[in-house]
Amino acid sequence: MAAIEPNGIALALFAASFAACCLGFFTLVGMFPPSARPQAVAGAAGSALVLFNVVLCVLLLAGVALFVEQRLRWTSAVIFGGLILLFIPSIFQIVPNERRDSRSGLAVLGLVQIASLLLLVSSAVGLSL
Repeated sequence: MAAIEPNGIALALFAASFAACCLGFFTLVGMFPPSARPQAVAGAAGSALVLFNVVLCVLLLAGVALFVEQRLRWTSAVIFGGLILLFIPSIFQIVPNERRDSRSGLAVLGLVQIASLLLLVSSAVGLSL
């Protein structure tokens, strides 16, 4: 494994953060256009949650890209990122629609994205994982 990627901890952090980003993307794609949103997410509160998650998803993607550029080999990022993109839809489909397409589901997604961002920031600052 060290011949492929010598920094295994950074690779695991990348995998977890990129998986959270991909889950957020797949969830948020179903929320646009606003007229197609599930009834549970309709209204001002649902729109605010969707917008909050979109901002978090963009920040997380930028953070993951910066993290990869600084800590990993590009070949590792491409291979593992491709595997994540290949298998995340299966994980996405496991979550029931009632949980995924609700305000509480969007709140949990936001917490997952915030946790991933905090892990990336703590790693970038040099704090211990």
